[in-house]
Amino acid sequence: MKITKEAIIDEAINILEEKGDDPQKLTVRELAGRLNIGVGLVNYHFGSKEVLINLCVKKMIMGIVDEFHKVRQSLAFMKPKEKLNYLCLMTFDYLYTKPNVSKVALIYDLGNTTKDDTTSALIDAYIPIVMDCKPSYDEQKAYLIASRVIYIIEQSFLRTDIIRQRSGVDLNDSSARKDYLENLLKDMMK
Repeated sequence: MKITKEAIIDEAINILEEKGDDPQKLTVRELAGRLNIGVGLVNYHFGSKEVLINLCVKKMIMGIVDEFHKVRQSLAFMKPKEKLNYLCLMTFDYLYTKPNVSKVALIYDLGNTTKDDTTSALIDAYIPIVMDCKPSYDEQKAYLIASRVIYIIEQSFLRTDIIRQRSGVDLNDSSARKDYLENLLKDMMK
């Protein structure tokens, strides 16, 4: 049986999901054993465990972005700004629900910025929502607002400890996150 690169990624994601939120708990030996292949084949396809983890995390995050589109469509009953608040909070909360996976994805994106990275995909998902909130905005203006919101959410997550130390706001607390986000969006969407 021929094992594809995609099959290896899928099984690695299964292991990651079983082991919780710590990508470092994934071992190439366990992965190879589950697929009944040699460790060398995994290394041949990916070169390193780090590359494999980054590809797995990207696929996981892109799955969340796809889910985001479905959730957005299911919220048609909400006013545009309510929908924006809800979806931004959903995004922010996800980062704190899966902190290790999120850190891997965000740090990888920072070092490997492309128009196809997970951050760019998330920004693209927000553009229609921003345009719904501000019908006078063209796609370029909506992109600028969406990117600012996403960059602030991501950086705030990565700098949670510094924000708590400097401001007393503990973003690990969901109600503090909600308030922080509502204030951010008020400022951004004036």
